[in-house]
Amino acid sequence: METKNKHIDLQEPEGMTFLRYIKGTASNEEKTYIESWLEADEDNERILLQTARIYYANNAMERIASRNSLVAYEKLEQRLVKRTCLYWLKKLSVVAACIIAIIGLSSLISYIRVGSSVGAPQYITLEANAGIRTHFNLPDGTVVYLNSGSSLSYPVPYDSKERKVCLSGEAYFKVTHNEKQPFIVSAFGNRYNVRVLGTEFNMQAYESEDQISTTLVKGSVNVEVKNKIGKTYKWELKPSEKAVYNVDEGKISIAKVNTIYETAWMEGKLMFKNMPLPQVLKRLSYFYNVKFEIQDPVINSYYFNGIFENKQLSQVLDYLKISSRIDYEIKYAMTDDSQGSQSTMVILRKKKNE
Repeated sequence: METKNKHIDLQEPEGMTFLRYIKGTASNEEKTYIESWLEADEDNERILLQTARIYYANNAMERIASRNSLVAYEKLEQRLVKRTCLYWLKKLSVVAACIIAIIGLSSLISYIRVGSSVGAPQYITLEANAGIRTHFNLPDGTVVYLNSGSSLSYPVPYDSKERKVCLSGEAYFKVTHNEKQPFIVSAFGNRYNVRVLGTEFNMQAYESEDQISTTLVKGSVNVEVKNKIGKTYKWELKPSEKAVYNVDEGKISIAKVNTIYETAWMEGKLMFKNMPLPQVLKRLSYFYNVKFEIQDPVINSYYFNGIFENKQLSQVLDYLKISSRIDYEIKYAMTDDSQGSQSTMVILRKKKNE
């Protein structure tokens, strides 16, 4: 007697069923159906994981006020780990301060399914709100510390030959070593790239500025710069070296630095040692989400020393006032910030002789 193999064609669950499963509120019947659907095709598991990742990223602001969604995500993670032993899922975390454009869950599932069939990756963009610093893990285990007002984009999944991310702002990277799949941080439309295998470094690439800097803390990195005609130049950095690239001039300079001063922002510190005041004001601007207006040009020639930890902006300005004889005036944003973050304005002027 012959035994015929039966193939059961399970339809993809509806969006709301997906949502209830991710949140842990699905009925027993729905759970059984989705578990069967997951086992039917390996791609289905990836669809669920990617959907869960973006769902909880889209609810980042709610997680700031309540950790319930994170608990639900951890329950989902535990169920999938028990079933598939996906060890890398344990490393999955989502930054609480990220902001991602909200899309309908049903449309998202359809998009992921279409993307999976044609091999096109989806891109995740994580942002640190103005005045907030945060950190998170990338899918490969790389840890990223994101400074205030900065954003990082990366594909899911990575390209098989490289792990490429795009940075706008400032970030510190602790890169997981992988000789077969180099880690690349790109900025300014792929004109500036930092290529590594596994290392730790700080990178600053604000689109509003004309300079990009990379400070190596551990290991080694290659800085690759592409000029306007497409020719690429490369430099290898050693620990404690900082490369500063002038975008407009197309020139790069490399110097030895104290990396503690370059990375103190990760711990909520501001450290300045004989630093030109314009550079000090740039760091204060990003750290506190403020803008500066200098009324006396002579202030630009000042240098500043100081170390601040968990200080309010007014305390830093008071120290600046005493040490450099500078008067300041704070003008707080009075307009409606519902359309976006509003920056406070600080006006600096030379202190008059008393």
